[in-house]
Amino acid sequence: MSTTTGTGPPLPPEPPEPPHPHRSPWLPEPRPAAPGTVSASSSVEVWAPDWLAERLLDQRVVALAGELDAETANRAIAALALLDASGDEPVQLRLSGVRVDLEIALGLVDALDLMGAPVHVTALGTLTGAAIALLAVGDVRAAGPHTLLQLTDPQPPRGVRGWDVEAWAVDHARQVQRLHERLAQACGRPVEEIAADMHAGRLVSAQEAQAYGLVDSAAPPRRAEDR
Repeated sequence: MSTTTGTGPPLPPEPPEPPHPHRSPWLPEPRPAAPGTVSASSSVEVWAPDWLAERLLDQRVVALAGELDAETANRAIAALALLDASGDEPVQLRLSGVRVDLEIALGLVDALDLMGAPVHVTALGTLTGAAIALLAVGDVRAAGPHTLLQLTDPQPPRGVRGWDVEAWAVDHARQVQRLHERLAQACGRPVEEIAADMHAGRLVSAQEAQAYGLVDSAAPPRRAEDR
């Protein structure tokens, strides 16, 4: 008895691969899969295009909010450098409830000091400790009507090994002194006054911050009849 092998209908051609969307300069390229490995998720791109960051960059705006880690700060520094190299128009830096440790804050301050284009900084929410320097060093500085600035000594990082404590303490004291000096320069006040206020944890409103020299203007609260 002879047998015949049946063949099914030909498979339809695979659809063409869609063009790769424009990637944000803030995001890394997806990491290629290792040779010889097959994964159900190997074709899934984890980093989706950050359209909001791109739109902000198009408008020469860098927005920072919440707790800033080293990766976020490095992206912000890269964005500032990109905008500085692309034109002389002002760059808008928006700070919303930013919290940042001392070392990362000083790196951002250095990036702002190196900007050739003017940087207009606007603060919203509450800024504490070293984050206040990101506002104070701007070329034009503004605060929302309900913004609070708390002058506090930067908190030391955790997890310092016992035999590193002495070296760390010397370096931390040097960085704190540098922060005090930069704030004093920005505010036009003595370094000793800045240091005393930060040690005391002085809390100032947006209007008080203007008198203190931390901001150039503070928007008054809107009245009901103005809305």
